[in-house]
Amino acid sequence: MAHEFYQHIKSHAEKNPEHPAIIDGETTVTYGQLLEKIKQFAGGLDNLKLNPESKLGLLCANQKEYLVACLGAFLKGLTVVPFNFMLKPEDLVFITKDAEIDSIVVDSMFIKPETKQFFNLFKNKILIGEAGPGALGEGTLHFEGFLNKGDREKAFTRHERKESIPDVILYTSGTTAQPKGVMLDETQFDINCEGFLSHLQFVSEDRVIMALPLFHSFGNIIALVILHVGGTLILLKQFAPKSILESIGKNRATILPLVPTIYSFLVELFARGGYDVSSLRYCVSGGAALPEILLKKVEEVLKVTVIEGYGLTETSPVIAVNTFADGSVPASVGPVLSNVRIKIADDKGEEMKQGDVGEIWVKAATVMKGYWKRPDETRATITSDGWFKTGDLGHLDEKNRLYISQGRKKDLIIRAGENISPLAIENALMSHPAIAEAAAVGVPDKRAGERVKLCVTLRQGVSATEQEIREFCRKKLPAFIIPDMIQFYDALPKNATGKVLKTQLRDP
Repeated sequence: MAHEFYQHIKSHAEKNPEHPAIIDGETTVTYGQLLEKIKQFAGGLDNLKLNPESKLGLLCANQKEYLVACLGAFLKGLTVVPFNFMLKPEDLVFITKDAEIDSIVVDSMFIKPETKQFFNLFKNKILIGEAGPGALGEGTLHFEGFLNKGDREKAFTRHERKESIPDVILYTSGTTAQPKGVMLDETQFDINCEGFLSHLQFVSEDRVIMALPLFHSFGNIIALVILHVGGTLILLKQFAPKSILESIGKNRATILPLVPTIYSFLVELFARGGYDVSSLRYCVSGGAALPEILLKKVEEVLKVTVIEGYGLTETSPVIAVNTFADGSVPASVGPVLSNVRIKIADDKGEEMKQGDVGEIWVKAATVMKGYWKRPDETRATITSDGWFKTGDLGHLDEKNRLYISQGRKKDLIIRAGENISPLAIENALMSHPAIAEAAAVGVPDKRAGERVKLCVTLRQGVSATEQEIREFCRKKLPAFIIPDMIQFYDALPKNATGKVLKTQLRDP
């Protein structure tokens, strides 16, 4: 056990102990302070009644305590299971029982009448903030008190856990079925950071806006990359364009990582004036395909280069990302990382020619160990010779740059035998002046197999009729992919990172 991230933070703390590691509201945590808190937390875990199958759940917002607990658990060797705080109580209960989590760090903001039964599942409860008497039941420990009682010397006494249990179990969002636990190790995150940094040379002077939720793989790897290089994380509890823009100016942020839907709203708000983003060096986009028209708009409005990348929770997560040297490459998610191999495979798993569209398969040390307690699904996803099937459709160009050509394989719409890419429809619609968001999905049809349903939201203060959008589609799209029906929404349903939940849009 190499304690990779403890070693990185220790190195930064020794070189420059007063350099800010975390800015959380009005509180700044230096690298020297962060190192001590990590050791205190790891030492505190020694006081709990842990067993070889114990795991630590984290139900937190983007806050300093989340990072201290996560990194402290890494140091101790206790498995971490971050909770998506947007899940329903029944999903939280499912994850807790599925992963067999017996300890939890929780912020008081998540203590509600409907979650009372959920908290009864835990033997050890560590509370951040204040809550009413008995809110979490007997034996509740308060975070600061837990730290103060942590013996730093015991931080390095490794927790003895079962060999089959990984360092981290990241649960997928559960939008298509019950959440699945992805098994990963700290070493895989470190390897992924090294590959990422060979494309994007973040430095210790960088100050990064962390509006992406830390429990998500995108937010997780950005946070770890910044701690790897000794930069500063600016934590935001609100994933809102106004908060993001205000924080950029206030904290002189240099890097802004977001998902495409949030960029769309961000540039619209920024265009109204009153915000200073002159400190930004780069924007980073991931989590979903970035339409070319939106990329150009972000670069034009914010006057900063947008770097797009691609990855999945199951691959730790980054597979490919554009480079600072090349800048933005429209429609491409960049060259594949040097420590990652990919092939574009046909339905039989055979490698296709350069430029041909097929399923993206990945082989790397960063590919997950498997899905927690789901051997059949693991075997269906990872081949016997180690290739991970992403389920995404793409192609490579002559410079080994990857393109997500048709989106998710499962999202492909098959109407009367024709394969229709939702991505092609969505990218075209983003150039409509009245449309803020667009998502195309397939809905069942007895005759055609599927019909194309277009779901749109309109920009504030702008109107458009169904007929106007149909005319626009006829001008912009080939006849065989024009949507059959159009439905207007006040807002498209999204997960915690702002990714559109297409399963909900398929419902009648």
